[in-house]
Amino acid sequence: MNIQKKLEKMGIIKVKELDHKQINNTAHDMADKITNTFPILQTSYNEILAKILNCKMYYAKISGNISKVNYIYEQNSIYIDEKLDIMKENEQFFHEIIQYLQTIRKSNGKILRMGLCEFNDFSINGLGINQSMVQYISSKLMNNEEKEKQINNIQLKTISPNSYPLLTNLIQQIIYMIGEEEILQATLTINYKFEDTFLNTFEEKTKEIYKNFDKMLEIKNKIYMQRNENVKRNLIQKACKIYIETQKIIISKYYNNIIAKLSTIQEIDLYKQKFLKHKEYMGTDKDIYQFDTFYNEYKEIIMDKFEKQLFKIIKRNQKNALVLYNNKFKNFFKKIMSYLVD
Repeated sequence: MNIQKKLEKMGIIKVKELDHKQINNTAHDMADKITNTFPILQTSYNEILAKILNCKMYYAKISGNISKVNYIYEQNSIYIDEKLDIMKENEQFFHEIIQYLQTIRKSNGKILRMGLCEFNDFSINGLGINQSMVQYISSKLMNNEEKEKQINNIQLKTISPNSYPLLTNLIQQIIYMIGEEEILQATLTINYKFEDTFLNTFEEKTKEIYKNFDKMLEIKNKIYMQRNENVKRNLIQKACKIYIETQKIIISKYYNNIIAKLSTIQEIDLYKQKFLKHKEYMGTDKDIYQFDTFYNEYKEIIMDKFEKQLFKIIKRNQKNALVLYNNKFKNFFKKIMSYLVD
């Protein structure tokens, strides 16, 4: 399908291209906004600015049930509803600009990567986790505050309650665990360090986590296109089930790995508090009695592992202290004996 037919099928009719002044203003505003919101990206300011300055943007008549801003990757262009004022902050515009910025192409024009998403000849890997991160960035650019969201029987907090709430909650949990810096840089620039960090953190569960993000994104897109309310409810229920499964994987894998590596009492205290604070990020899966089944189940298991690791550290410290005491006693005894011999 050629690009014109695709646009018509989507309900996009090009009106006019944004002029140089509009692009220039937009590029500077976006580069400032991104680097001020995420100071770690300050060193990439010129690169971000230059890329947006080279972006083809068009005003268009956009009809149907689609976004009012669309990044068309085949054409590497952005189409904006003619009624939209891009000088005012708009989450959809931020989202599509981020997708444009993160796209890396081969010399033949084919897409190699879009942030955390890798394009191979026969597959696309990481689309779900990448989309989650793009939405997270867009929400941060909008200065969104965290809000409570109820989805079926799941209660959670997210900075994106209206778009990808389950996915953005999960990505916020991952950021809480491993930090924002590497995943942010990997989303907007090439940074393979994040891939190593993610793999070292979640090990054999890495592929499953990526696949679950993809499944949830696919379900979200099906819900968006679905008109039958019963089918929608079933899809939402399915997405919630995958969400809970994924949350269990990332939490149990992360803390199990961390606990086994802790070597001091101070580290035990630090990560125990981190786990207890993690509850603020978790989606709570409540039963018919409104009992938080997920957190209580895992809290007991993980806190028990903290205590066992603490016992190992104390036992090892006592053994080391005893060895040190014995060595000091032996040295003292040798010194006394040397005096007697003299």
